[in-house]
Amino acid sequence: MFRTPILVFIGFFLFASAAAAAASPDAGTARSVEEASKRVQSARTALATAVQRIEKEPPSNADLDAALAAVEALKDALNAGANFETEDLEYAKTVLAARKELRTQRQYVEERRAKVHIHEFRRRIDGALATVNERMAKLAEREPGPKAMDEARAAVEALKKLAEEGRPLTNQDPKFAAYLTEVDATVARHEKTIDERWLQQSAQKQRGLLDESRKALSTALAELGKAWSDEKFGAADKATVALQKQLEEGKPLEERDRAYRAEAEKARAEITQARRRMEELVAQAGVSRVKTELGPAHEELVAAAKALRARRPTPEQFAEAKTAAFVVRKLVEKYEPQAARSQPIGQYLAEVKNTLVEVEVALQVRSLDAARADVTQALRNIEKRAATAEQFEEAKTALVVLEKTLETVHAKNPAISGAAAEARQLLKDGRATMERRRYEVDLQQQRVKVDEARKNAAALVSQLQKEKPSEAQLQEAENAIKQIGAVLEAGAHFVKKDRDYAIYAKETKERMAELSERVTRRKIVLAAADARAQLTERLATTKEKLETAKRVSATDGDVETASKSVDEVMQMFEARAELERQDAGYAAYAERARAEWLKLVEALELARQARALRRMTGEALVAASKASEAAAASADLRKRKELYASAMEKLKACQDDGSRMVKENASLATIDVLVGGVPTRPQEVMAQCAQKAEALQEPQKRADVQLRFVEGPRKAYDSAKQLLSKGRKNEALAQFNDCIAEGRILENRYPEFKEQKFDVGGASMSVLELIQVCVKERKPLQSAP
Repeated sequence: MFRTPILVFIGFFLFASAAAAAASPDAGTARSVEEASKRVQSARTALATAVQRIEKEPPSNADLDAALAAVEALKDALNAGANFETEDLEYAKTVLAARKELRTQRQYVEERRAKVHIHEFRRRIDGALATVNERMAKLAEREPGPKAMDEARAAVEALKKLAEEGRPLTNQDPKFAAYLTEVDATVARHEKTIDERWLQQSAQKQRGLLDESRKALSTALAELGKAWSDEKFGAADKATVALQKQLEEGKPLEERDRAYRAEAEKARAEITQARRRMEELVAQAGVSRVKTELGPAHEELVAAAKALRARRPTPEQFAEAKTAAFVVRKLVEKYEPQAARSQPIGQYLAEVKNTLVEVEVALQVRSLDAARADVTQALRNIEKRAATAEQFEEAKTALVVLEKTLETVHAKNPAISGAAAEARQLLKDGRATMERRRYEVDLQQQRVKVDEARKNAAALVSQLQKEKPSEAQLQEAENAIKQIGAVLEAGAHFVKKDRDYAIYAKETKERMAELSERVTRRKIVLAAADARAQLTERLATTKEKLETAKRVSATDGDVETASKSVDEVMQMFEARAELERQDAGYAAYAERARAEWLKLVEALELARQARALRRMTGEALVAASKASEAAAASADLRKRKELYASAMEKLKACQDDGSRMVKENASLATIDVLVGGVPTRPQEVMAQCAQKAEALQEPQKRADVQLRFVEGPRKAYDSAKQLLSKGRKNEALAQFNDCIAEGRILENRYPEFKEQKFDVGGASMSVLELIQVCVKERKPLQSAP
């Protein structure tokens, strides 16, 4: 039959319990007037202490921060009890005084903080001002270096920045405001001094550089006037350019320094004279000198131009033409400055340039044709079905070469403009072709990657169906399916660009879902098989443990072990509840197993009650017997009494609790209880407990009487005798009185033991005899004064 614990246990298995959490009250609001008053008073005391600490000179930053925190704490305490101000008059008066104190102390704390900050700022500004004065003193030396100038300017900037940081404090202290005004004036004065010193040094330095450039130009012109040479002419031309550059660099100083402006005007006049003199010298040297150096190279260039006009010039001829063009180009650049000053030289160089352009155009056409041929071949390579990444890189490089070649040609020259236009069109078409083929090849490779991922995933999923797969195989199959998604994600941009690929990608995702479903189903089947095996094994183990718990010799540990095993079966049902909804076969098996488990629960409850009955009857009888034996053998009267009481308590529980349990569950009457190793029915054990209890009543009462006699009249008699021997008669009289009183009580409570003999000081006396002795001993003491 089911008992109440069984119903509770099954209810816990079928239903889940729920609990609601209550929100805690706000910790910041006072709950009563008393609490609010204590908080306000505590905050006022703390504020007063904090204010005392900042009254010293100078106060520390930690004390100032603590005072400010105390002000805020008082404010928070007042706000926390704001609701009680209209409810309690005394609290309202306290709050009014506290608010006045808050306003006064806050103002004082802020003033102290401001004064400390102002003092700190003034100290820092004084330090920075000392540094500025030191640096400015060094700057006043006769020849200060750039380092001294930079250090002085940095010190002034630091002082200026520090003054700006402290400027907000001027509203709090007029003296500090006046102090900052003086600092501003000092900063402005020093900045002006630094600017003047910088201008003075810059002008002096620039005049020195200008003088050097003027001397260099004068020297170069003097050397050129002695004897003409291209090197001397180049040196004079460079000196002219250098002097002109020096004048441009010193242009800003001319407006601020009159002396330097006068020197600059002289230098400009010298540049004009130098250029006029160089033109005269170039005219005197004549064009013959230029022809002497440029003529042979020009003749070589003319010959190269003639060779290039042939129908099929050889590579050697192209190389010679290229070299000749390079040499002539450098010589033309060399004589360009002289051509600008001499018309005959300019005319000669123009003739040379015509031939040079002809050769360069021919060479450029040749380079352009070669670059176009490379591009055309590279484009043919990438048009192949299986174009490689290397071929795409080659095409890209060829297009870059063609683009760079176009940048170097004379595109406006009629001889090359047509080829250049064709090359530009080829460049445009080539880029479009490359982009198209890159897309087509990438799309093709993307489909190949997807196909490979699909095949791999399908093979792994098929393998799962043939045998019992391991956890690693299942994970590998799931990873393979995820890899399909990763590959599709990598090619997501193709979906919007290619309709066929979009359809293919959609079909692939559907295939992914099918494969995932197959893996999931396979995992469910495997999980159901494992669950059935584990549940079967656990039920068998539980049955074995329950059989052990049902034995007559079972212990509490055996019952607890069986109970844990039953709980574990229940936990297995709960842990696999989702599996029941997923697999019908496992659900049917679980339902049958659950019915079997309920039978085990009922059997466990019976075993638990049987074990409790054995503990309350058989084991209690054995324990009571041992206690009574120990009591009989014990010389300690108090311990003897406790042992008899313990034995009687166990025997009473054996009768009462055993009868109650058998009455509540009649099936317990049929179990066996071990008594001395012999299986015995509960009713017989309870009868033995009753017999044993009846037999112990007399020894228990005797032990109680003996203990009361020893601790009562005998103890008082012995104490009286000791006190009497010491002459303490009054105390001895009191003990004799106690002896008589305790003896009378014992005599009345246990009349059947009044004639029993007890040991008293080596003699044997009954309770009545001891009382008589105490009365006799007391009489002399009562008549004594």
